[in-house]
Amino acid sequence: MFAKPVSVAHILPELDPTGATALSEQVARFYARAIEDGRVLVGERLPPIREVANACSVTRATVQEGYRRLADLGLVEGTVGRGTIVLAGRDTVADPKGRTLSPYAEAALRRTRSMRGAPSLPAAQKLVANFAELAPDDTRFPIGEWREAMDSVLKTRGQELLGYGHSTLGLRELRELLVERSHDSDPELLADSLLVTAGAQQALDLVLRTVCSPGDTVVVTTPSYHHMHGLLRAHGLQVVQVPFGPDGLDHAQLQRVLSRPSVRLCYLMPTFHNPTGRSLNLVQRQQLIATLADTDVAVVEDEYQHSLRCRGDALPTLRSMDARGLTVTVSTVSKDLFPALRIGWVAGSEQLLQPMAAVKRFMDLETSPLLQAALAEFMRRGGYDRHLASLRVELQQRHSALQAACAEHLPEGCRITDPDGGFVAWLEMPGAGQGDQLAELAVERGVRVVPGRAFDLDGAASPGVRLSLTRSSVDQIHQGVRVLADCARELLAVHAPAQTFL
Repeated sequence: MFAKPVSVAHILPELDPTGATALSEQVARFYARAIEDGRVLVGERLPPIREVANACSVTRATVQEGYRRLADLGLVEGTVGRGTIVLAGRDTVADPKGRTLSPYAEAALRRTRSMRGAPSLPAAQKLVANFAELAPDDTRFPIGEWREAMDSVLKTRGQELLGYGHSTLGLRELRELLVERSHDSDPELLADSLLVTAGAQQALDLVLRTVCSPGDTVVVTTPSYHHMHGLLRAHGLQVVQVPFGPDGLDHAQLQRVLSRPSVRLCYLMPTFHNPTGRSLNLVQRQQLIATLADTDVAVVEDEYQHSLRCRGDALPTLRSMDARGLTVTVSTVSKDLFPALRIGWVAGSEQLLQPMAAVKRFMDLETSPLLQAALAEFMRRGGYDRHLASLRVELQQRHSALQAACAEHLPEGCRITDPDGGFVAWLEMPGAGQGDQLAELAVERGVRVVPGRAFDLDGAASPGVRLSLTRSSVDQIHQGVRVLADCARELLAVHAPAQTFL
């Protein structure tokens, strides 16, 4: 079922009094987003100024100024005796009989239409390097070995696998193999603690449906995985962003956010974070768990690239460190093998996994038994390990090439993350917004990157760009970085008098 809309009376902003943005501007931005997302509809009233001021511990003048800014944008109108009425907002999508779509569908459609990505290559421009797509290299798909595994299970178990399965949790043989592969990072994980899903995206949706209700608040990092933003908006959830930088999470800000009663969930990527490639080290993970220890806030850790470690030892999952039993780990094989294999899984405690399995049963009954059995056979035959070993070697070469090229060519003031694995790295310019400018300038010269604004909930200006190494060879990486470095020098020359590196 789709989420029901939340009454306007419960749509109250979460303000950050320590932030750089004025509180009145935070109020205005919050309700502008709520109107855009369809959480507040045309003709409805915003909460009274007194109510917002009391709930947020700010002056009425602060809220009044925020509402005034909304009026200046043409979004609302204040009328004596009627309150502040929404005048404009989302474009409703109606069917021939005049019925509108659900709030979930409209929010998903709107977010899809507005999503920002990498600038397109000009028609006459030759591609130099593609750092944009985060999709596995199709030239490396193990087609032959996969076909053999699929043929084998069809020949020996076809009648069984082409019918309905017997467990919403997934085939036990596959869950046991996945547990074996997780031993280094989660040694106490059991097969009964796994729920097989149709990819990581379904797993994330299941977590939200199980833990959150419309109007609840979810904490994400900034920058963060952009498709999660759309999912959160579709579910009618409020979102608070916490900075994620070279030193990890801003724990002081996280602690302040967690004290808010509306916060229900934290969404984190502790390993090979998308888009920066950074990982939380052991001390940072311990600090995070300590910050969460006295709360009842659930955590979902997205470990979509955990198998792609090129150096160093595996780090423990947050789930294995959380004595509360409120952390779930989401994983997938779509990035390791090929995207068409829609198999992911959630690892969690019984108190979360059992209701999640019940939700999944009414969503799709089960994940394909045929694909699960084929994956298990592919693993038993050694195909998965061979593929991963080859992929890790190639990724290590590409990461090394990226670091060498950046060290040689990037101008002073620019920096690149140095991940221990995964597909992505983050190139950062000195000034806010310069990453977005770099993406626009580079594409004119044949190099595609994703600007950092794509990974901010509100599309805010960013100093960084994401570089994905899935579609560029070592030679293309060197050529592409030279172009990026030339573009960076041009931008720095233009802004030199006013820019300082933070």
